[in-house]
Amino acid sequence: MDSSHDDSSSDEEGTCMDANNHRHHSSHQIQRLEAYFQECPHPDDSQRCQLGKELNLKRKQIKFWFQNKRTQVKIHNEKAENIALRTENMKIRCENEAMQEALETVLCPPCGGPHGKEEQLCNLQKLRTKNAFLKGEYERLSSYLNKHGHSIPSVDALPYFHGTSTYGSTSKGRPTSYGTSSNHLPEQSSLIRRPCTRELINITPLPKPRKPVLLQHFQQLSQLEKMGMFEQAAKAVAEVMSLIQMEHSMWIKSTIDGRTIIDPGNYKRYFTKNSHLNSPIARPCHHESSKEDVVVQMDARNLVDMFLNTEKWARLFPTIVNEAKTIHVLDSMDQYPRRTFSRVIYEQLHILSPLVPPREFIILRSCRQMEEGLWLIADVSCHLPNVEFESTAPICIKRPSGVLIQALPHGRSKVTWIEHVEVTDKVHPHQLYRDLLYGGFGYGARRWTVTLERMCERLSLYSMTNFPPTDYAGVVKTIEGRRSVMNLGERMLKNFAWIMKMSDKLDFSQQCEANNSGVRISVRKNTEAGQPTGLIVCAGSSLSLPLPPLQVYDFLRNLEVRHQWDVLCHGNPVNEAARFVTGTDQKNNVTFLQPSSEGDNSELMILQDGFIDALGGMVVYAPMDIKTAYSAISGQVDPSTIPILPSGFIISRDSRPSVGELNGGRMTLLTVAFQILVSGPSYSTHLNLEESATTVNTLISSTVQRIKAMLNCE
Repeated sequence: MDSSHDDSSSDEEGTCMDANNHRHHSSHQIQRLEAYFQECPHPDDSQRCQLGKELNLKRKQIKFWFQNKRTQVKIHNEKAENIALRTENMKIRCENEAMQEALETVLCPPCGGPHGKEEQLCNLQKLRTKNAFLKGEYERLSSYLNKHGHSIPSVDALPYFHGTSTYGSTSKGRPTSYGTSSNHLPEQSSLIRRPCTRELINITPLPKPRKPVLLQHFQQLSQLEKMGMFEQAAKAVAEVMSLIQMEHSMWIKSTIDGRTIIDPGNYKRYFTKNSHLNSPIARPCHHESSKEDVVVQMDARNLVDMFLNTEKWARLFPTIVNEAKTIHVLDSMDQYPRRTFSRVIYEQLHILSPLVPPREFIILRSCRQMEEGLWLIADVSCHLPNVEFESTAPICIKRPSGVLIQALPHGRSKVTWIEHVEVTDKVHPHQLYRDLLYGGFGYGARRWTVTLERMCERLSLYSMTNFPPTDYAGVVKTIEGRRSVMNLGERMLKNFAWIMKMSDKLDFSQQCEANNSGVRISVRKNTEAGQPTGLIVCAGSSLSLPLPPLQVYDFLRNLEVRHQWDVLCHGNPVNEAARFVTGTDQKNNVTFLQPSSEGDNSELMILQDGFIDALGGMVVYAPMDIKTAYSAISGQVDPSTIPILPSGFIISRDSRPSVGELNGGRMTLLTVAFQILVSGPSYSTHLNLEESATTVNTLISSTVQRIKAMLNCE
């Protein structure tokens, strides 16, 4: 007994000594001990002696180091198991709540009452009786008509249609319906092939694009579909919350670019594939995952409201969200422990360049208030029938992703953002942007949080009631005028980002090199307010420059050299008429510029909006006559009614940034895009757009060459 007690005391003393000496182990000793532990966590006495000689450590130091290490591993494993059990418990509880809510709210479509087995059997018996009666009536009429020389098939010979069009059959290999929505056969004249006409332009007509998703018809959801969506939303909320809580076991640092990404092995172990991800998807595909934290200057409740309102959502991310619309608003689940809201949303995302394919999603967005001042918003892809996406876009599935919004003092919020997407490799991006997209910096969490931080700064400065000292008011005399100019600049950025998609592309042949994409030209007829009415030609080109993004951004904003590359200046110097800062970085601002000229150009002003952030920047500008400019400056006119046609530049890092790299990298991807109004609303039917396309092609090519020469990048 005494011996045992002595051994125990000795062990305790040794443990204390080891705890004290452990801090004095060198990094080499610790690395060797860690490596040995991976191979043999329970070394015997001879192995401990040998290891002690090798590392110049005492046998007891080796012994107690291994004891402590085994204890640490055991505690870590138990903690991971507890987290996994809590996660599974939360998931099961959410599923039970969703199923209970769905069962309580399911209704019978004909009567509005609850479904029951007796009602189902009664309705089935009525249908069978009615079917037998109709069959007898048909046989009686058929017998009567056959007696009078009319050949009528028996009821068993009648075709049975499963919801397909009656006129969907073919005759001699040619369809007879031609996509008509009517239930009548088309007239004979409509089946005659007419010669193709070239409306407006002397270019081969493009194939008719699909109907935009925003204009497609969406049927009302059935109670069964709502029940499935409630369950899907509960699973997504539980998974996103688990991903946030399991920070150490689920997330790892990328050895390539330092991003925080999901550990695929642990993810498969903790989360099974949900049914919504088992839809047919082309292979091969790749997964993109990322996680970022940011503190923004916006109240948490306002932020939640902007995430749930698609119009505000698109405004909050103008350079990412191309289109957004709420399709269905699901009932809130009041029986849940905490109030939850769910809705079905369509969104189209696009960034940087016409060379980057857009991404389209139908997502189920759920918002749950976890506690006072803490909200979780989860997104997950869901399936709606008869929804047609663009054929040029890759098939994308959003796995449970989302944000955790935590209210902080002084009107600030902490946002934790998780993006997890599965993307098919059906459409390959251009080689200029391939590394950036496949690395996850294209549509990853970093881009969302950087944009959110910048836009929150902009909205905070927009709401100021006085001119801040960083502004140069110049010709703008009122706060209303300042807000009008900032509104106009924001709309200009949004419009410029929207044209980057260039859905109706026409590729004009040009020398295409490894670091130059050539010029892409798109033609559209505009009838919407906020842009000039008529026929607009847009040209875009992307290229790589061996300079950091900040240097390129500063060059494009340099008024001293602007007249050397901007044709709007007609070779004349440019003066700054007003400047309003839109972020904590004073390089982010919206300005009014005026070329110094005594001729016709004296009636011209240029509105410019620009920003630079951790991933790149934009410089967008639009010419306007001085009368229109002063109407915007006055603040007495709705900025959304002022027609603008922006052109400009998008600046991005070239390839993925290395770990710890600062100042935006050493290479830049630059996209240049110009828009020209070639004709007003009453254009000639003989207008030859090939000539206009050649003009804008020459304009953009010459501008790029001048910029490259001035930057010594030829």
